[in-house]
Amino acid sequence: MKNLRERVNIEYWQVVYMEKNERDYYFNIFLNLVRATYMNLEKDWEKIAKEAGLTHAQMHALWILNLDDGLTLDELGNIALWNKSTTSALISRLVKKGYVRKEKYLNNSRIIKIYITDTGRVILDKSVGSKSAFEFMGLFENFDRQEIEVFLKTLDKICDKVGKWDMKDFRSFLEVSSNKLFKN
Repeated sequence: MKNLRERVNIEYWQVVYMEKNERDYYFNIFLNLVRATYMNLEKDWEKIAKEAGLTHAQMHALWILNLDDGLTLDELGNIALWNKSTTSALISRLVKKGYVRKEKYLNNSRIIKIYITDTGRVILDKSVGSKSAFEFMGLFENFDRQEIEVFLKTLDKICDKVGKWDMKDFRSFLEVSSNKLFKN
């Protein structure tokens, strides 16, 4: 019986198969670039949020609710990739600041929906309208559309391959919010 290398087209095998040292080489570069990118993005996002008196997590929650208002705690946590206790504590702080409100859904005390308030929209607009935010959100101006689309498709594939989160709510939000933003 032929081994796998003999059964498949060798050119295909050379593209798919990597020796351990080559795989480790690419993974090392990938892992460190992703980490550096994430840390820099988080630092910049935190700076923008701080200018508006928010944490980056609070600003992220407001951003999500601004695009998809009326989520449950579970839905918001699934979209933001936060656990239930983190989401609950975060929303409680935003309620105290008057940036979001909770409402019982159809008079069912077990289902609570979260809505961004007008004050929350004002503070979000202030944060994303700042000079720092403008510079941060201009990240893609140095790339052409094809480079951006290829990068985002690759990142999407990687996202599917890692982690243990239930991505259903996240994927749905990503599609709906992106289409909403593209139409504006």
